[in-house]
Amino acid sequence: MKKPLVSIYIPTFNRCDLLKRAVDSVRVQTYTNLEIIVVDDCSTDGTKEYLEDVSKRDCRIKFFLKEKNSGACISRNIAIKNASGEFITGLDDDDYFTPNRIELFLKKWECIPSDVIALFSVNFSNENHMNENNGIQKLLFFISKRKIKQRDLYFANYVGNQVFTKTENLRDLNGFDKDFKAWQDLEMWFRLSEKGSLMKIFEPTYFVDRSHEFNRITTQNISKILETQELFIKKHKVKNRIYLHALNNHLFYYDKSKVSGYDVFVKLVFNFLDLKNNLKYLYLFLKYKFNRNSSI
Repeated sequence: MKKPLVSIYIPTFNRCDLLKRAVDSVRVQTYTNLEIIVVDDCSTDGTKEYLEDVSKRDCRIKFFLKEKNSGACISRNIAIKNASGEFITGLDDDDYFTPNRIELFLKKWECIPSDVIALFSVNFSNENHMNENNGIQKLLFFISKRKIKQRDLYFANYVGNQVFTKTENLRDLNGFDKDFKAWQDLEMWFRLSEKGSLMKIFEPTYFVDRSHEFNRITTQNISKILETQELFIKKHKVKNRIYLHALNNHLFYYDKSKVSGYDVFVKLVFNFLDLKNNLKYLYLFLKYKFNRNSSI
């Protein structure tokens, strides 16, 4: 059986303790033909010393030390450019893999439909620990969107922050757009979906850690998010009114006041097949509106 090399990129900045957990979760994968590429964005917390040490203990690890702090997009692009694997996927330094993630992706890849260009998985977190044997969760999975096309990404980032695909697919797109201060993942998957569909697999294999004190993208100033939205619209020449209103729903988790009832109407009507997520979103929107009106 062919065992292709898989590259895993990890951008990092001043999260040495969390980085150790992330790297260890890749090192213990049941699939072992891996290379782990860590790109450090000028950390000052002992990350350099850690990488020098762990790379001596595990020859699959290589790292790059940037001379100038320039953000995660450039860090990811350095890794993508230097990746040797046939396949590639990413990991944020504050998250981690379950031990079977890479093995599972490779098994699923062998039987994907011809129009699929990338895989992504159900994630779990402190707030939403998912049991793969839970019948209710499986039912919800089967009534949710599993094959994501470019049109779907106007309405929501169904993919999240990581995909599994051929390395050449990310290289052909010239990596992540460094001009985006937010939505970097969404914008990348939007371009990737021009090549084919992105398919979700059920098994939860990626742990998103929301418990630590370090800020995630959702805490950014809303002005940066609005600037990013305008950049997205300009770059991809979005003129369709339905899609413009659909994009506004992405603002809900940054600043709920920026989302109108008509934005939600567009999401529910023009994306009606996504029943599970639509109902959840409608509940959260109505809850926000009720609480807001009650406090006036």
